[in-house]
Amino acid sequence: MTLPFSEVLAEIELSQARVESAIAGLSDEQARGASLLPGWSRGHVATHLARNADALNRLAVGVSSGTRPEMYPGGPEARAAAIEEGADRPVDLLAADTRFAGRRVIDSLRRIGPDRLDTPVTWRKPVTARDIPVLRWCELEIHHLDLGTGYTAQAWPDAFVEAILARDLPELAEAVPDVVAPDLPRAELLAWLIGRPTRAGLPQLPAWPF
Repeated sequence: MTLPFSEVLAEIELSQARVESAIAGLSDEQARGASLLPGWSRGHVATHLARNADALNRLAVGVSSGTRPEMYPGGPEARAAAIEEGADRPVDLLAADTRFAGRRVIDSLRRIGPDRLDTPVTWRKPVTARDIPVLRWCELEIHHLDLGTGYTAQAWPDAFVEAILARDLPELAEAVPDVVAPDLPRAELLAWLIGRPTRAGLPQLPAWPF
């Protein structure tokens, strides 16, 4: 299942709006409370979402301008430092940051012309410009769950679940050919695949993405 570029953009707009609402609805105390990611507060997750938007925006702008920028200038250390620096901010600042950065990358993606969709971009694996919206979609939907505000895998849009399963189940078969995907509802299958299992006793997987 491969959605057209414009349809993924429409989907990430909806995902962005849901994440904005979730973060804006937190108190400062809740923002500093633990997320579902070990060692990270909800403020860490929100800040990561904003800095990821900045990173993908750099890629999108690079596609339109004909350049090949780094996704995270300064590498993993600078990326981690930026998240730590922003994690403890008041909710109003977290929400504003997430809103501005998230909407900006969507605007930049809209400016990519059809003739540039096959432009290679520098990610952790070989991808092209048409993949950038899907990368952002994953960040929004998965880290919305990680915020620990009641959003679950069962709330993921069907289109998201099917698109990522279609993309990543074949990669799982190549990476770990001896693992058989468990018989689960589709959203739970995706949650297992990306390292957020919804029940005990499922096969262990290497870190996603494979």
